[in-house]
Amino acid sequence: MHFSEALELMIELQRMDSGLDELEKIQKVARQEIAALEGGLSGAKARLQDGKKAQEDLAKERKTLEIEAGSLETKIKKYQSQESEVKSNEQFLALKHETEKAKEDKGKAEEKVLELMFREDEGKKKVQELSGELGQVEKKLAEDRKVLETKIADCEKAAAEKRVERKAKLAEVPQDLGASYESLRNHGKKIAVAQVLEDQTCSGCKMKVPPQVLNEIKKAMAIQHCDCGRYLYVKA
Repeated sequence: MHFSEALELMIELQRMDSGLDELEKIQKVARQEIAALEGGLSGAKARLQDGKKAQEDLAKERKTLEIEAGSLETKIKKYQSQESEVKSNEQFLALKHETEKAKEDKGKAEEKVLELMFREDEGKKKVQELSGELGQVEKKLAEDRKVLETKIADCEKAAAEKRVERKAKLAEVPQDLGASYESLRNHGKKIAVAQVLEDQTCSGCKMKVPPQVLNEIKKAMAIQHCDCGRYLYVKA
């Protein structure tokens, strides 16, 4: 086989590989989008959980204060019942002081209870909003996942067909050239067969192609390599 024919086969093989690379890119992006949607779902669930936890904490705090207020009310009634039993003015004043102190503490506790009740009402609204947000995120994830997974499956189907074609095309390439081509691809050079651009640079690495090498390529004297290792060709 003439080297120009082998080079043309490698160029065709590269076109196939570029198509496969594009399909892989589409699948990668689709999977990233699914992951981002799942991340959004996890975030929405966490926010809802935090909202519910905050509600539980407020309810516990309110319940504690209500018990405290109830205990203070019992204490106040006890002090008031003892006022008629004290035998000295000093004891009466001390008892009166304790009663007033208990009333003041009860008032503060009741005021705090009201504040917590207001915050609970606000929290309930927030939880409802977060619950609605979660529902929307779940709906979007389900809808978008279906579309994205279909895209991934379609790409995989197309890629499977292209891989069969690629295998056949690679078999047409002389073994040594095919192995070299594969090695370049496996070492990260997705463009293994690079076109020499109008500015006489390699389209793969952008380095200047020496005039002698360019002249030999144009005369089709032999397959030429760039210093980066890629095969070179000039577009007809």
